[in-house]
Amino acid sequence: MGSYSIASGSYDGHARIYDVRTGKTTVDVLAHPVTSVRCSSDGNALLASTLDGYIRLLDRMDGKVLNAFSGEKTVSGIGKPKHSYRNSELRVRSVFAMGDAVVLSGSEEGTAGAAAFAWDVIKGEVIAAVPVGEKVKAVSCVAWNEGVGDWAAGCSDGKYYGVFWGEFGAGAR
Repeated sequence: MGSYSIASGSYDGHARIYDVRTGKTTVDVLAHPVTSVRCSSDGNALLASTLDGYIRLLDRMDGKVLNAFSGEKTVSGIGKPKHSYRNSELRVRSVFAMGDAVVLSGSEEGTAGAAAFAWDVIKGEVIAAVPVGEKVKAVSCVAWNEGVGDWAAGCSDGKYYGVFWGEFGAGAR
């Protein structure tokens, strides 16, 4: 997205992109309150998180849904709890990572607790779910450092949780 555009999402279920040069507004109707918007690095796609528990990848030109991200992931093998992506009440931010090949997001607490999630952009599959603790109500934001290859997650209890690096969920510092 060029420096002349502003992307926004709102509780009315609309994602909007404003072109400040021309005054034109592009509107995508998502029908659910939007908690986060992020443009891809080339500006051709918009990532929109909504309170229906989905993160949608939209084509900026025509608003077509290119992919949708949700789902669950078993964290530590057979019989271990599954972490389900959930976003139904709180503002949860989502971002692109690894050169726009991965989507990262936090999640509200589910049956197995809150977690940070990673999805493959093309396949739409959950590639990692990193639990953050049983007492955490939500992972409200995530950040990615492309230069270093690290990602961090912030939790709703206001405490710093950790920085993850390498393969998603490989370790915390």
